[in-house]
Amino acid sequence: MLLVYSGRHKAASSWSRAILREAAGLLGLNMVTVIAPEQWAPYGSLAELVRQEKVDLLSLTNIAQHDYATLPPRRTVNVIRDPRDIVVSGYFSHRNTHGVHALGVTWHELIDHRRRLLELDVADGLLEEIEFSGYFLDHMSTWDYGQPEVLEVRMEDQIGDQVAVWTQIFDHYGLLVPPRALGEWVRTAAVRWRLATLRAEPGSSPARRALPAPPLARLPRTFVPLALDHYTFTRLSCSDRRPGQPDEMNHYRNGVPGDWRNHFTERHREAFQARYGDLAERLGYPAR
Repeated sequence: MLLVYSGRHKAASSWSRAILREAAGLLGLNMVTVIAPEQWAPYGSLAELVRQEKVDLLSLTNIAQHDYATLPPRRTVNVIRDPRDIVVSGYFSHRNTHGVHALGVTWHELIDHRRRLLELDVADGLLEEIEFSGYFLDHMSTWDYGQPEVLEVRMEDQIGDQVAVWTQIFDHYGLLVPPRALGEWVRTAAVRWRLATLRAEPGSSPARRALPAPPLARLPRTFVPLALDHYTFTRLSCSDRRPGQPDEMNHYRNGVPGDWRNHFTERHREAFQARYGDLAERLGYPAR
């Protein structure tokens, strides 16, 4: 069965992909990342891309419900974030750091948007970002949150109780051995060996890479903390910062929820409501 990770723009998708990529590497799964319809255009549909490329784990960003619905039988995790935090995170990222080219796709709209943001002060730039964010937030608004195969996750929970939520995610996929299963220490040793190989820097021990990798059918439950201990905010931001210590010129800028309250004025609240209505409240976030 196809495994799908539906992330949303500025909802820790880069962090999530890093963890999923390691899990796929350990299990021998073919993981493919899709960030824009241009990637499946040559195939005719997203489902046809999955079929032709024999995808096991599909990582999606900002997928629309009608495109998602074309996929074959699947187990899915869908991650959302407070849409106002998406706006604020997007503003700083789109102004300063976000790449224009990725996975063979050029984000032409971002080029013009960044030029505009650099001409404006922060307050007016955020108003511009509120409108620009429709490309992401409209898909969140029209997503079907009652689909039985989908585990719905909030990014705020995902970063707040990381081991519990990621364990829930991998259990939903059926990729972890059951609790208290025999042989956990053997699987953990195998995973540690394989992770050292996957994470090896160029030029490191050739003997390690030459030895055969132990086959794994499922991951030990210890994989979750092992991955999270490696992919920390500090490591990914290439800094000594901790979450809540912002750097506007870093892709991993802040790392804590609720930052929108530090930047939204009443004018921004009114503009957001005029464009998206009660989207935040419908997604379960407080109005203020």
